[in-house]
Amino acid sequence: MPRTPFHARLTLALPLSLAAIAWALAPLPSAARQPPAKMAMCPQLPLAADLPTLVQGPEDGPVHLSADDVSLDQDGISRLLGSVRLQQGGREFSTQALNYDSRNRDVQVRAESIFRSRQISIKSQSADFNLDSETGVFSSTLFTLPARAARGTADRLQLAREGSADLSGVAYTTCGAGSNAWYIKAGSVHLDHDRGIGSATNARLVLGGIPVLYVPYFRFPIDNRRTTGLLFPTIGNSNTSGFDMRAPLYINLAPNFDDTLTPHYMSKRGTQVINNFRYLFESSEGHLDYEYLNEDRVTQTTRHFVEFQHDSLINRRLALDVHVADASDQQYFEDLGSTHLDAASLTYLDRSAKLTYQAPAAYTITALVQDYQTIDTTLVASDLPYRRSPEIRFDALTQNSLYNARAGFSGEFDNFTRSDSVHGARLDLLPYLRMEKDDIGWYTATQLDVRYTGYQLSDTAPGQRSAPQRTLPTFSSEGGLRFERITDNGSMQTLEPRLMYLYTPYRNQDQLPLFDSGEPDFDITQLFARNRFSGVDRIGDANQAALGMTSRLLDPDTGLVRLTTTIGQLYRFEAPRVNLPGFVSPGQGATDFIAAADYQLTRRWAASVNLQWAPGDRKFNRTNFAVRYREDNGGKRLDLAYRYRQNILEQTDMIASLPLFNQWRVAGRWRYSIANSRSLDALAGIEYDTCCWALRTSYRRYIASASGKYNSAIYLQLELKGLARIGGGFDGLLPLNDTLPR
Repeated sequence: MPRTPFHARLTLALPLSLAAIAWALAPLPSAARQPPAKMAMCPQLPLAADLPTLVQGPEDGPVHLSADDVSLDQDGISRLLGSVRLQQGGREFSTQALNYDSRNRDVQVRAESIFRSRQISIKSQSADFNLDSETGVFSSTLFTLPARAARGTADRLQLAREGSADLSGVAYTTCGAGSNAWYIKAGSVHLDHDRGIGSATNARLVLGGIPVLYVPYFRFPIDNRRTTGLLFPTIGNSNTSGFDMRAPLYINLAPNFDDTLTPHYMSKRGTQVINNFRYLFESSEGHLDYEYLNEDRVTQTTRHFVEFQHDSLINRRLALDVHVADASDQQYFEDLGSTHLDAASLTYLDRSAKLTYQAPAAYTITALVQDYQTIDTTLVASDLPYRRSPEIRFDALTQNSLYNARAGFSGEFDNFTRSDSVHGARLDLLPYLRMEKDDIGWYTATQLDVRYTGYQLSDTAPGQRSAPQRTLPTFSSEGGLRFERITDNGSMQTLEPRLMYLYTPYRNQDQLPLFDSGEPDFDITQLFARNRFSGVDRIGDANQAALGMTSRLLDPDTGLVRLTTTIGQLYRFEAPRVNLPGFVSPGQGATDFIAAADYQLTRRWAASVNLQWAPGDRKFNRTNFAVRYREDNGGKRLDLAYRYRQNILEQTDMIASLPLFNQWRVAGRWRYSIANSRSLDALAGIEYDTCCWALRTSYRRYIASASGKYNSAIYLQLELKGLARIGGGFDGLLPLNDTLPR
């Protein structure tokens, strides 16, 4: 099981404070770095613009001195005048006058100078620095942090080798030279890099020349170590919740425990308490989330939501996964959508525990208990899933083969329960013999199996057997070829035909219950499936052949797959007779064509298409089409998608993020149902982004309930670069940039 360190909230765990100043000598988290393009657009004070590149080398390396005039007195002190440069490793002093004591390795400057290191540049009026102890005092300073695109001033700045620094009369900002849109002033700042803790006194946040926050004293983290403190608040407004504000408190309990306590104020609903507890051990991890609203002002009820997730390795072969979720009522996510914007469309809440024992390359045993809480209020009783209490599954396959043949076995026992319906136990046994051969240019795979399924049922309908059984053999044989060629432009093209024959005799299965069977979408995967139903309550009779063809085009320089196309069709020699209630059985003969293509047109443009073509009706039964545009620096984004399913849906989806002029950017998303002539989700946002601050506002109107009720929300976010992000922006409401809609 992968171990994930607790770092997800660290970049947010800095309170509204002088934390950014504290980063002066701290390692820079990658998430805090500005993109190169943004760094070039937001220059800071050019303290070292005209100076040569720093000489890289060990910190205790030799000292290099250069000047227009040098004198040496009897005490071993060198006095340098005119274009003075002192270099050692990655440190450098540049000034017009400097004294250097070679015996004690002391540097004394009583003129304007610039000190540079890998982490910081300091312009000061006087400086004293010891090269051996790496300690020094700078007065009347102007400093920049190149890696963070930040700058500041300090009346006095003292550095210590053991990992501490003291500053007095401090001001800090990430704004470029000549701009003070925001800055922080503090009387004093102490940084302890050994502990990863800083402290400040008399701190004031100034926006547009107006002080907006004063803190007499506080402590704050200065690196990626977790520290207890306030997180940045988020602010919004929606129809269902009204004015919405959350102010989280992060609590560092132990190296492997943490907790986030969030008071959540909703003007229409009341004040909710949200708590998120996480833990991490050598072989396990998990979280416990709890939300509680004592009295909803609208429903006049107490409301809650709890979720527990635990994943662990008990030993090298035994794993345990537990997931439990519970909501006080079915409308919880619809009403409190400001907290769970993506949860409004939930159908079920899962409650399950799974134990897995695996003997490598031999067998696997899983035991599962599973229950659901139904959230979708539109579901009828017959649509509700069955509980599994328990499910025990055994899978085994011989490690060695004899003449490319291997024997295997899959067995499963389930006990299904559901109120007011037939329920009971099911035993499914599947021994099989598989023969596989894979060469460079071809492969074959043949399997013969016999499936036995038996039931012990209760509460059966009149005339239905309480112990039905079914025994079915299945034979499948598959083969494929692999061809390659070099095209005229040097690209490699592959051609991979694939043919599969499947035979399963007919057995009447009308007396069998439907615990977990369904009919999945007809796609490329289903063309080569050994059962056209999901689950094992229905095994489709089959006498059919599937033919597919895949071709790929590879870029010779980058290895990138420029184009992938697949087309396939299924031919049924006999019409299937096994079916699900309410479904129409497919007929004999050829099925619809299934086709898919993904094309990387250029470095920025990509397209994909999925089609289901009915040659008899000469029409498309399903069409998905998408086009994507991306710029390398993320400045522009465009997604256009169209989805069509006959008699089910017809939708369009458009996502755009475009720069306008100067620092302005707009972004939005619009999902529209053509079949129902209504908008499903509309989002529009605008952003003003400068070197040191950004303001974003957006409006979203979306369907928030299964009944089709709309909810509207307004989001506002102020970001002070390198310090704080207050409120909710619109980027988090858009799908990931690398996700192409389908």
